[in-house]
Amino acid sequence: MSTAAYPGKCFAVDIMLGKLAKWLRVLGFDAPSMPLDDRVRIDALLCEGIIPVTRREIFRDIEGVLFIRNDHQLDQLKELISSLSIGIDELRPFSRCSLCNAGLFQIPREAAFGAVPDYVLETASDFRMCPECSRVYWPGSHRQKMFDELESVTGWDLREGG
Repeated sequence: MSTAAYPGKCFAVDIMLGKLAKWLRVLGFDAPSMPLDDRVRIDALLCEGIIPVTRREIFRDIEGVLFIRNDHQLDQLKELISSLSIGIDELRPFSRCSLCNAGLFQIPREAAFGAVPDYVLETASDFRMCPECSRVYWPGSHRQKMFDELESVTGWDLREGG
């Protein structure tokens, strides 16, 4: 779990909070999902400066562990942002793969051929690829819908030019 690409907050998100991990990745945080089921792993993560995020009661009172109380993914995200006083300046939206957590890199339009629908290839100009799973990302309507959901939770205006 390298922090070399972006020295912001790093999380280890319990496997039971997979949707929260995805939202953290969308915001640009290093947030791999993993089973957080033993104290040795929790202590190792804390020693590395990584914030363990869990709903497991046995870790509720360990300093440095973020215990999530909410059930719904967006309420969990709001709880995390509030608990850690995360500001909009800490975000790097759409800089990580939402599936595997790797940092994305920009690719030319030609490199996206065959990996995106023809219409997207003709209309989009910004393409990013995951070096791990080869998924290709582009700004589309799904991006605006995600920004709208985030704005409803955080009050942040994340739209380009917003």
